[in-house]
Amino acid sequence: MRRGKSLIAISFVLMLITGLLSACFGGSDPTATAEKSNKDVVQLKFTYWGGPLEKESIEALLKAFNKSHPNIEVKGQQVQGSYIEKMTTMASSNTLPDLGYFAEGSLPPWLKNGAIKDLKPLFDSGELGDKLPYSVFQYEEDGPIAGSSVANEVTNIYYNKKLFDQEGIPYPPTKAEDAWTWDEFVDIAKKLTVDRNGKHPDDEGFDSKNIKTYGVNNFTYHYETFLFSNDGGIISEDGKDIILDNPETIEALQKMQDLMYVHHVMPTPANLSTIPNTDTALLTNRVAMNIDGQWAMQELGEAKKSKNLDLGIGVLPKMKKAVTTSYGTPIVVFNTDNTKENWDETKEFLKFIMDPSNSLPLIQGGLWMPNEEKWYTDPELIKTWTDTPIHPKEYKEAVIDWALTNVRKNPNYYWMDRSEAGQIITPGLDQIWTNKKSAEEAVNNVIMPKLKQKFKDKYQ
Repeated sequence: MRRGKSLIAISFVLMLITGLLSACFGGSDPTATAEKSNKDVVQLKFTYWGGPLEKESIEALLKAFNKSHPNIEVKGQQVQGSYIEKMTTMASSNTLPDLGYFAEGSLPPWLKNGAIKDLKPLFDSGELGDKLPYSVFQYEEDGPIAGSSVANEVTNIYYNKKLFDQEGIPYPPTKAEDAWTWDEFVDIAKKLTVDRNGKHPDDEGFDSKNIKTYGVNNFTYHYETFLFSNDGGIISEDGKDIILDNPETIEALQKMQDLMYVHHVMPTPANLSTIPNTDTALLTNRVAMNIDGQWAMQELGEAKKSKNLDLGIGVLPKMKKAVTTSYGTPIVVFNTDNTKENWDETKEFLKFIMDPSNSLPLIQGGLWMPNEEKWYTDPELIKTWTDTPIHPKEYKEAVIDWALTNVRKNPNYYWMDRSEAGQIITPGLDQIWTNKKSAEEAVNNVIMPKLKQKFKDKYQ
């Protein structure tokens, strides 16, 4: 018994030392008051990804929350590398965070097996605000809700106005009704594409292996938007039919392949190693136009402010109709013992981070867009988040109006089998992007047989 008492005494001393060290080298909020060390303070862990600018923004948001909520302390953890792989490892060791970002396409199995909390009661009660309808992750009618996008994101054309001015080319349209047709877009892209000898793709002697300026970049990442534009897609809007082999889908895929290997206006995957980051690529005229999500505004806006990038934004070209796609990382709540025991505090932080008024620095800085409709219709609210040194004057028409009227909901938000199907579709499409097969060959001979084998008669 004496030995047992000695061990207890030693353990008690170690606990005291640990407590003192924690007080000296404590959490992420250096301004935390003595109250934060109180045993009644609820500790929550929040994980996220992103670069240095995103980390700085997220940590500032957490600091603001902690300061205004003395009974709660949220500590941030930036995850490098494969986020889902990291979450899977944490789940297996029962060390999941309490809340965090989550990759959209990987949500369904986590929601289905209960690792992620169903937030439908909060949406039904309106406690999380009036979110944009296309930003909610719900895979079955009246089924559980994994969450909604913490920030709305849509796809646009970004470009350097100086290059257009030098070539005497009109800027990309800013209104959906004025969107370039596909042929108009290809023609403009050819005029902006120049080889090392100053020749354009239609000029005799053009050297497609030595291109100085590409007319456009990044279609293959946002390919699905252009499938929608051509009345195609991977899955129908009700999630019941795979339509990847529809003629409209195949036609759109072929047109994107032709940008690289017929028109030579976009770098091939093999050429991408020669293309710098988007801001540098636009600044150095390596690329004239870049197709990207609104999140690109953070780095491009910084380049506009500090490197004098004459940044412009336009709506996407259309095949049959002008359309953009919604993106947006959801904030999910993990079903941990901590979130179950401290649900009120967990909910308080979730409501805080999902409220655009609390994340204005991230929105004004170009990383996020608001996730509630009133921020797109109320002139005073619009001014609050767009009257900044980084938002171009055409932003209202090209992005805000575009996001209200021309969004096609991304299947990430409603297709339960997105992740599993993607493991077949992505490598199949790579054969198109690398020019190993035509769009028709890749879809009908490679992708569709594997999808049918995988899902049997689940989809038509």
